[in-house]
Order: sequence, then structure tokens, then C-alpha cells
Amino acid sequence: MPCDDVTEVLHLLLDPEDRVQGYSLIKRTCGRAVGERSLIHAWAAGRSAVDILGADLDAFLDAHAPADGSDTAEAEELLALKHLFALQAGLAVLAGDASGAAGETCAIESMVYGPEGCEFVGQVRVDVLTDKIKACGRCGVGCGRRKAAAG
Repeated sequence: MPCDDVTEVLHLLLDPEDRVQGYSLIKRTCGRAVGERSLIHAWAAGRSAVDILGADLDAFLDAHAPADGSDTAEAEELLALKHLFALQAGLAVLAGDASGAAGETCAIESMVYGPEGCEFVGQVRVDVLTDKIKACGRCGVGCGRRKAAAG
């Protein structure tokens, strides 16, 4: 039976200079990975929070372009965007640009600061991420940016 709770959990590690050291994105109810646990780790690792928050969407997707002719290209793009937007939502909370309150895109579950950096755990609302992905236009459902780029 499918689960009604589609909340995901973002676990994020930053060093003392606010650079991403690692992250994972899993389903809250079953602990299964969203695509892969750390799908965009190679891209995010070592980047500053500011760089990730201001990431150029087209450059990001170009870096995560699936193999030509892939039957799963749209799903792969969707998952990469989901991971990026989840990271951005968590980093926005840490930067003070979002409250992190219950009901927000990313609600704080725990946050620990120390000499090694910060460990952040937040609950991410998937419905908000899905709306953001549609609005970017890369899926062909939103503003049509992908269609315009192809033409």
C-alpha cells in the first residue's frame, strides 16, 4: 500500500566555512533513498552554501545531463532537481532566508554547530519541491523554457 506521507529528510553536513561536506535525501517513512541517497554529491561537495543557493539552473542541469537517448532522462532530471532544491531549501534555513518552521518547505528537525561545522537535519515538503520543478520549465509542464531551448 502506498504511503500518504511523502515528506523527505535532508541530512546536511557543512564545514566551518559553510561548504558542503556531504548530504543525503531519504524518504521519512521508510528511509529509502530518493533516487540515490546523495545523487548530486560530486557536484555539491566543497561548494559554499552561497554558491549552491545561487546556482544557475541551466548550468546545473547541463552538468547532470543524462546519456543521450536515455529512456529515463526526464526522471533523472527530476531527481537531480529534487536534490538541488532540497539542498537549497535546507541551506536557506541555515542562512536565515527561511524560518525552518513546521509547514515550511524545509522544517528544522535538528541542528548542531561545533568546531567541525554544522550538522543539519530537516524535513522537506515534496509537494513544494514538485511545484518548483514544474515552474522551472525544464520538465515541459511549466513555463516552456526547455521547449524554447530545443527550438
